[in-house]
Amino acid sequence: MNANQRISDEHSPTGVEGNGSEPFVHQGEQDQPLSEAVTVAVAEKTGLDDPLAVASEFGPLYDAVDPAALDALFEPTSTSNRSAGTITYTYAGHDVEVDTSGRVRLFRLE
Repeated sequence: MNANQRISDEHSPTGVEGNGSEPFVHQGEQDQPLSEAVTVAVAEKTGLDDPLAVASEFGPLYDAVDPAALDALFEPTSTSNRSAGTITYTYAGHDVEVDTSGRVRLFRLE
């Protein structure tokens, strides 16, 4: 995790309150990897027709967060179902908040 990433046990954005704008919210599909839900959300928010175009427009997601680690972060383990928590990081000109339900919230950076 780098300085632009934050993990929280609460379901509220960390470090993004008070920015004066409502977040863009995307709910990922139930079996969709979180990294894919993020690229779909960014594509929708920025008007790109294809989520694959997000990397061309904003750089690869792995420059902001390890996609494999993001996908595994909330996966159940043998001792825990990891049913609560969020991670927030910066990507594509937004603070990106992802939670255990697959909800992606994008907060525009000012």
